[in-house]
Amino acid sequence: MVHTDTSTSAFATDDDATEVLKVPDFRRLWAANGFRYAASEVAGFALPVTALLLLHARPLVMSLIFVCSRAGFLTVGLPAGVWIDRWRKKPVMVWADVAYAVAFGSIPVAYFLDALTVAQLIVVALVISTAGVFFEVAHSSVLPYVLPRPRVADGNARLQTSQTALQAISPSVAGVVTQSVAAPVLYCFVGLCHLVSLLLLRRIHPSGDVARGRTTPEREFRREIADGMSVLFKQPLLRLLLNQAALNNVGAGIILAMLPVFLLEEIGISAWMFGLLSTLGALAGFAASLLAPRLRRRFGEIRMAIVFSALAPFAVVAAPLAAVFRDVAVPLIALAEVLIGVAIVGRSVSTAGLRARVTPNAYMGRVTAAYSVVVQGATPLGALAGGLIANHWSTGTALWAGAVAMGVPLVLLLLSPIRHHSRLPEEWEVRG
Repeated sequence: MVHTDTSTSAFATDDDATEVLKVPDFRRLWAANGFRYAASEVAGFALPVTALLLLHARPLVMSLIFVCSRAGFLTVGLPAGVWIDRWRKKPVMVWADVAYAVAFGSIPVAYFLDALTVAQLIVVALVISTAGVFFEVAHSSVLPYVLPRPRVADGNARLQTSQTALQAISPSVAGVVTQSVAAPVLYCFVGLCHLVSLLLLRRIHPSGDVARGRTTPEREFRREIADGMSVLFKQPLLRLLLNQAALNNVGAGIILAMLPVFLLEEIGISAWMFGLLSTLGALAGFAASLLAPRLRRRFGEIRMAIVFSALAPFAVVAAPLAAVFRDVAVPLIALAEVLIGVAIVGRSVSTAGLRARVTPNAYMGRVTAAYSVVVQGATPLGALAGGLIANHWSTGTALWAGAVAMGVPLVLLLLSPIRHHSRLPEEWEVRG
């Protein structure tokens, strides 16, 4: 349910996303991302199951764990953007995978020693959140060095399709596995996936990805951060995407943090059913990832972004309705997952690559970091708000608040000048 930024080209052919796999370095990056996506989906499934069913965490504690898992951009996002613009991107991703493997690997070790606690889950959440900042910024910044700039959008389309396919498979498989093994054991697989990703990333050789040196005065460091923020807020499309995604993620944070509490604890569904519901949404997203590029090429990325954004608020309403009509809660959540999968992935693919097309290479790391600080920072704030609302009123009330928040991005699009365009105006694009 969280908005993610991916890239596709408005003028790509049907074979473009396949053609980028002929580039060896991108193929390795794509494979590494596959293992990382699989790990992320399994870890995302195992976390609420472990915290709720094994450690009996309460809603406010669940929101705190979720906040910690998304807090990295709020704490180190801006300086990370400056550092990564100075550093080589490949070693950053490799060391991030090392941090992931160690942090996730500690969970099954503690479980087998009968020492697993909520406090450890919080620490692990903080570690992976920080590692995720460096990985995400470096990953977004390295693509122009792996692929020619006109093909970056096609590469992002391939990554998006692979991600949604893995989202369709991983939760259900993890749910079935937890019928036989405890959820913390799933983290053995998660750690192994990150080790494989690490080995693949070591084999890529991004052309032109060199260290740019450091400017010693602290004043220069602050100026570099300010330059990245200036590009982000002054470019009209970047500013619109920023505001839209941030408000979307406030609502998504509420729903993502509270939906497991509602389903696993209040409704009492089994772990495999929880995984199956996630799979339905991922399957719908996968279908949208295949259909959306064709719609985007035919009708324009801006027009399709508005259409999919209009679907999103109607999709999420089914989630709070499930708290009212509990006898049909599972079918309503299934409907919500399907519609949300279509809306979020469709919008992501429709707007994919737009940030890369309007951001100069020299600012890519800083703009990506600044964008992520606001957008990713909105998700834990939403999760914390959801926990507080649920603690003071009810989980159902929190779900309604999330649905309302996710309807605001559509209003921003309809009020913006970009609504008059079907495609990105050529004068907004940069060439290097």
